[in-house]
Amino acid sequence: MKQIVAATLLLLAGTCTQSTAQENAAFKQFLRTKDSLMHIAFYEHDLPAYKKNLNELKPVYDKLSAKDKAKYKRDIEEEYCYLARAYALAGDKNNALKNLQLSNNLSYKELQEETDFDNIRKDPGFVKLLTTAKNKKSRYQELLQKDARYNEAEKNTLPAFSYQSANDPNLVALKNGFNLDSIAGSGSDVSQIINLMEWVHYLIPHDGSKGNPQVKNAMGFISECKRDKKTLNCRGLAILLNEVYLAKGFSSRFVTCLPKDTTDNDCHVITMVWAPSLKKWLWMDPTFMAYIMDEDGNLLSIEEVRNRLVNNKPLLLNPDANRNHGVTQTKDNYLGYYMSKNLYKLECPVSSEYNYETRAEGKTRAYVQLLPGTTPPKPAIVHDGHGVDLYTTYFTNNPKSFWAAPVGTNKTGETTQNSKGYSQSDYESIMSHLKVCCNEQQPNCIAAIVQDPAFWNEKTMARLKERYGKMIAFKYLGLELDNKYEDIALFRVLFEKSEHCMAISLNKEHKISTFRFQTYSNYIDWAMAKSFGKDKSIAP
Repeated sequence: MKQIVAATLLLLAGTCTQSTAQENAAFKQFLRTKDSLMHIAFYEHDLPAYKKNLNELKPVYDKLSAKDKAKYKRDIEEEYCYLARAYALAGDKNNALKNLQLSNNLSYKELQEETDFDNIRKDPGFVKLLTTAKNKKSRYQELLQKDARYNEAEKNTLPAFSYQSANDPNLVALKNGFNLDSIAGSGSDVSQIINLMEWVHYLIPHDGSKGNPQVKNAMGFISECKRDKKTLNCRGLAILLNEVYLAKGFSSRFVTCLPKDTTDNDCHVITMVWAPSLKKWLWMDPTFMAYIMDEDGNLLSIEEVRNRLVNNKPLLLNPDANRNHGVTQTKDNYLGYYMSKNLYKLECPVSSEYNYETRAEGKTRAYVQLLPGTTPPKPAIVHDGHGVDLYTTYFTNNPKSFWAAPVGTNKTGETTQNSKGYSQSDYESIMSHLKVCCNEQQPNCIAAIVQDPAFWNEKTMARLKERYGKMIAFKYLGLELDNKYEDIALFRVLFEKSEHCMAISLNKEHKISTFRFQTYSNYIDWAMAKSFGKDKSIAP
């Protein structure tokens, strides 16, 4: 009998545990939904909608166990903090102070500098809260400082980021169709970058609660939004700005900024653009018309902003930053809260090109995600309902690969040089020479362009010709990133009897110092697949 009772109790305990886990998951999702709705209501100055959602959230929270209440306590406090801001902006001093007292979320500096509280700043109750909050850090900035370190020693084999040439017909049409030369102006590259960002900001309104058109490119966005009076969310605006930059010859990527909490659906997407004069990436946010500076007014990259948040260094937000031309952004809200939350993980497409995210039959995409930690996850492949690959995400803990300077097109659309001063055309020139030498069976010809000619003799070349046949064509794939000592260029090479990837590097004398006749890696597999044309081969 005791055994039966014990088994029953164990069964009930297991059922209870499973039920509790389900309830926790349900509340977490409910909380995230309400948080997103209140986030929108705050920025829309919709106080009734904010109170309604908070009033629906609080009773559900109150029914949680003591353990779970402690777990979600700071989330609830944060909701009261933003309700306090909303009341203060509306001029309701008593309710603003009341809700601030329910919140324990803002730091002393945030309370001191947040302009939303200007109406209640001299009130004794507010002064008391200032004293209590002194020296307290932002919750999300605190998380970055505690748990967002990278591993620069991590070795990886990642796809190399690429940037579409401004000579692409779609980008030429975009530039000419909207007179981007005039919009950018004739000033410095930095002034052009800011002018283009501001133009996109004012071109199409932002609405984070709605999706984007199915055709995800600049011309499609502008046409559909203007025709049907539609909006774009932050991803759409960042994609649009990215293609505008590419059309003007700037290397750029749109960057998805993600929180640590995987159930938090509120992320943000901005654009990073390479400024040749500064030799660095710049943070450009078309949603909020925002860029970030240090205490001396120097423009900063996403990497620099994140590092300064981690190390408590000064940051400045441009004073005209705003949402939809009316809601002014403050440094404390934008950087201290919103972007501190959303700078935990960062993700970019591998290929920065026109129309990259529009889905099409047979089209695959690749992304790289930079995340804290010491050992990154294996690449993740996402399939559609029929098992067809849609996109692959590669992961890294090493920021050096993610923030690599562009090797592709520069501001004028010309080929940039790598760390040794060689460009894509230099590698292609050597490959053309190699092709002639191989096909003509001339070992002396090869000896003149390689650092170590010992391998190249008549016997070796006869053996290669018998096995592979003549070299028909080759296509430049990019540089191999997983190499700290030299720049290794990868080529897809078509022979009469074989097709594979060949790797070469050049020394200071413009001779081949590294030669791998065949080479493989995850990146090479992806790059080879991407290089296929409709006929699945390289045109001779």
